[in-house]
Amino acid sequence: MDIETEINQEPASVGIRFLDYIIDLTIFYILAVLMRLGLASFFANAGIAAVYLITYTLYVSYFTFMEGATGGKSIGKIITRSKAVKEDGTSITWNDALLRSLSRIVPFEPFSAFGGQPWHDRWTNTKVVRKT
Repeated sequence: MDIETEINQEPASVGIRFLDYIIDLTIFYILAVLMRLGLASFFANAGIAAVYLITYTLYVSYFTFMEGATGGKSIGKIITRSKAVKEDGTSITWNDALLRSLSRIVPFEPFSAFGGQPWHDRWTNTKVVRKT
């Protein structure tokens, strides 16, 4: 890791992290509604288990694709000028993005942010930083 990377990164505040979450959750819900409209006949006949499976798959796919394709940024993070990085400050990989996304579907995971470091950061040895 070079000195410039270390100097230009500061931990994102809880407020920024919460704003990222609200923006990304809104985008996810928009995508989910559009998907349900596009597949209305399927969802009308699908059981509740299928609906949950598809919804969780979309949720994990959204975060994995966004963070994997952009080196740690989701739409919320792009807006707030923050990004997920490994603990050493280097860019996350597609595998890191997938593991972060899978961690997010653990029940009550959003509440873990009240402890300072959400589980999806802690379990994957990542953090969210802002460019200074």
